[in-house]
Amino acid sequence: MNEILKAISERRTVRDYKPDQISDEDLAVILEAGHQAPSAWNRQPWYFTVVQKRSLINRIEEAARGAFRENFPEQSKTMPWIVAPNFCYFYNAPTIVFVSGQTSNQDMPGDCAIATMNMVYAAQSLGIHSCTVITALPAFNTEAGPGFYKDLEIPEGYKPMFALTLGYTSKPLPMAAPRKENFVNFIK
Repeated sequence: MNEILKAISERRTVRDYKPDQISDEDLAVILEAGHQAPSAWNRQPWYFTVVQKRSLINRIEEAARGAFRENFPEQSKTMPWIVAPNFCYFYNAPTIVFVSGQTSNQDMPGDCAIATMNMVYAAQSLGIHSCTVITALPAFNTEAGPGFYKDLEIPEGYKPMFALTLGYTSKPLPMAAPRKENFVNFIK
């Protein structure tokens, strides 16, 4: 099996990380994989922000917790762990990459998703685990949001679309969930 297909088939979402930081060299490879992603009209409407500062990560998580409580009160009742004070939206990952997209570009959501997945598979190929997170993004719509844009140095005209956790799992990787059958229709 070639390395790309191997990374795709072996990748698992990780939600529990060791505190060990990934190397700057591996991080550079992962970011370059995101940068090399295809995009509509080759506009490359993404901007990556790497955060390894625990105090900033904790502040974003706290704002996300409040935003989730406020914006999704019913889900907060049915999923109480997501608003619990000790719930970590980024699963204690040592590195978070925020993938922001240029808001004036209508193709930006898909393009940012492709860039994020390139980084996911690059990380997997290096033995680094990941989880794509969107539940923390409402933090940017809170009263603290403008401060997060400033702290993360997100350029004007961009908004966070995805957060990607990166690190090494502290638990064995889970087995792959069964794949659905009958997912393709051929018309020849």
